[in-house]
Amino acid sequence: MSLLLEDARTRPELFAWYGAIRTDDLDQWLHKRELPIPQDLTALWRDTGGGDIFETETLLAPFGDPDKGDDVDGVNAMERSKGLPEGYLLFHTGLRQSAVRLSDGRYITFRPGSFEVEMEFPSLEAWYEGLIRNEYAARYGLTVARHRSPVGG
Repeated sequence: MSLLLEDARTRPELFAWYGAIRTDDLDQWLHKRELPIPQDLTALWRDTGGGDIFETETLLAPFGDPDKGDDVDGVNAMERSKGLPEGYLLFHTGLRQSAVRLSDGRYITFRPGSFEVEMEFPSLEAWYEGLIRNEYAARYGLTVARHRSPVGG
């Protein structure tokens, strides 16, 4: 089980998921967009549907609510109009904006107020542990896990 899902099981009040997505529905959504999304992110979307975590973080959802700004398509379209480069797909907003770099499947965060890459992570697990959990674990009494340093940050 991933650390993210383990934390959600341990402290469910901190995680408001949209709900699991049927594999066929998610596969159709991905096929229509022809996006090379890493398997760990598609697995998270399938298992949780995305949603809000901790007090300020949103994992954008393929079938999220556009009125709440939680949908992958709507948020990415809005941010592209502000300069988000092609080749990135935002999947998270909150402390930072986080995206998948589609050319290599790496998880990145942008510097606040820009689309300049600040940190890179090799997996969703490393991203969660190095960015999100690093910020919130002590505050919410989550057991400290082995630290993985981001690359290039």
